[in-house]
Amino acid sequence: MNFIFTSVSNTKDFFGKLRTELLTTLPGADAHLRLAPEMRVNDIKIGITPDHAMESAVLILLYPFKNRLHTVVILRNEYDGAHSGQISLPGGKAEKSDIDFQHTALREAEEEIGIISSEIEILGQLSRFYVRPSNFIIYPFIAFCPYRPDFHPDATEVQRIIEIDVFDEIKMERIVSKTIKFKNNIRVNAPGFEISGEFMWGATAMIFSELIHILKNVTEK
Repeated sequence: MNFIFTSVSNTKDFFGKLRTELLTTLPGADAHLRLAPEMRVNDIKIGITPDHAMESAVLILLYPFKNRLHTVVILRNEYDGAHSGQISLPGGKAEKSDIDFQHTALREAEEEIGIISSEIEILGQLSRFYVRPSNFIIYPFIAFCPYRPDFHPDATEVQRIIEIDVFDEIKMERIVSKTIKFKNNIRVNAPGFEISGEFMWGATAMIFSELIHILKNVTEK
């Protein structure tokens, strides 16, 4: 699976096909299970979504850079929370003032990494899913920017921004497994990806698992 951007025309064609692919039946849980930590497998198979769960949205921002498909994730600062110090996608909790979950994803991404949301085009949405540790339902959105954005990370929430060459760094052949150690001495085995010296696992890796499946279909077409 690979793709090289050689012109405005083939860039437009690629993202047009991606938009169309996002309208088809998504792999959902099947894709999530491939990158799910062992503690999450049963939840995903059963399809648990508690009534009391909160709602959030994240943004997978795709853009051409050096003729390659790139995206961006963030390394979160250390804080007293479920995802402290982890690699995450830009995004966060839905607010009452948000028009919809798409608005949530764009607003949060603008706040966290400094993108100009008015210059971002939403292509579609991936499968929503529930994350037990933080008690959030996540709505992932795929977006396109025709150029590499000028990122401005929010120092309060973001330790650093990490750019990813999608077809090189998150392909299935590069999945590794690690034992994650938590402060309460709990250990969990989890698959994920080594990205810029950090281990990307959990919800973020599961979202990328579904994206990989979809991009494979696009490149094959």
